[in-house]
Amino acid sequence: TEALLYELLNSFGFTEWDDVSQLLDAQTGKKVFSKTHQLLKNRDELILTEISKENFSEEFSVPKEGVVFPINLKIESAEYIGETEKNLIYVASEKLNFPLKLRKWERGDSFHPFGMKGKKKLSKFFKDEKIPLTEKEKIWLLLSDEKIVWVIGHRMDDRFKVTKDSKKILKITWND
Repeated sequence: TEALLYELLNSFGFTEWDDVSQLLDAQTGKKVFSKTHQLLKNRDELILTEISKENFSEEFSVPKEGVVFPINLKIESAEYIGETEKNLIYVASEKLNFPLKLRKWERGDSFHPFGMKGKKKLSKFFKDEKIPLTEKEKIWLLLSDEKIVWVIGHRMDDRFKVTKDSKKILKITWND
């Protein structure tokens, strides 16, 4: 097995072969890095991914309306609520404090999933939704005053939903 791993991974710059070998028996979530790649233990498999700038956490300020990078996030006023989808949410504008913030999720983050009572840690939410580790690392959060408004592409926070008392509605769209 170790000889096979060496043959498969040598060209990706891995040199710490004891660490790579121990990864086979490690728990889910353990990682070994080369300069260009990461090898991740996910349940009963090893997942090799290239290290990209996407894997590094940065924070970005989000203006009141317009398109936001590094991800394609569009914020615009809406007259009414349409169907919410994985890439589209409607929020009550008066519940937000601008500028909003965009960042990757971090351990300890929690939110109030739309349609549920109470709060839930993101790590538990991801586990319940069966989101693989490789996808978790790519998930962005939209925040208002350090409160999660949207786990982008997955679920919005119930505290920001539009109600009959909402004065202004914002439509937020993510094009992945």
